[in-house]
Amino acid sequence: MSKGEKKRRRALDAYWALQRAASLAAEHVDDAVHPFGLSASQYGVLDTLQKRGPTHQQELAEALGRSKAQMTAIIDALEARGVVRRERHEVDRRFISVYLTEAGHVLLAEAAPARTDAVVALMRELSGEQKTRLTRLCKRLLRVLDPDQRDADVDDEESSIESDDADAADDAADVAEAVAVEVDEARAADVPPSTIAE
Repeated sequence: MSKGEKKRRRALDAYWALQRAASLAAEHVDDAVHPFGLSASQYGVLDTLQKRGPTHQQELAEALGRSKAQMTAIIDALEARGVVRRERHEVDRRFISVYLTEAGHVLLAEAAPARTDAVVALMRELSGEQKTRLTRLCKRLLRVLDPDQRDADVDDEESSIESDDADAADDAADVAEAVAVEVDEARAADVPPSTIAE
C-alpha cells in the first residue's frame, strides 16, 4: 500500500469514527430530553431562543441545520404547547420572529440539567487532555467547513504546530507499519528477528 493510499485510508477511518461517535453521542444526549416531551430539535430551538432572544424563523432553521419546512413543523409543535410564540413584524408581515414564552423558560430550566448531566457523563470517558484536544480538532474542522467562523481559541500558529505534529505522526505510523510487515515476513521465512533491526 502506497503512502497516498494509507493517508486516504486514515482519512476515511477518521471520518467514519467521527461520524459514528457524533451520531451515537447525539442519541445518548437527546435521550435525556425525551422525558420532558422534547425532541433534540425542539430543545435546540428553546435553547437558541434563550441565548439569542427573539429570532427570525429562517435564522433558527439555519442555526439548527433544518429546512424551512422542518422548522415550521418544529415551531408548530412548540407553539401548540405554549412554550414559544410567533409574532409578525409590524411593517413587513412576511417577517416572523419566534419568542420564548414564560412556560418555555420553565420547560428549558427543567430539561437543561438532565441534558447537561448526560453530556458530562459522556465526556467523563475522556481525560482532560483528550477533551481539550478533541475540542481543538473539532474547531479546526469547523473552520474548514465554515470559513466565516472565527474562534479566538485557535490561532494560525497553533494550527501549524498541530499540522506538523500530524505529519510526524503519519510518518511514524508509516515506519511502524513497515517494520511490522518486515517482522511478519521474517517470521514467515523463519528469519531471526534480531537480523531485521540491523
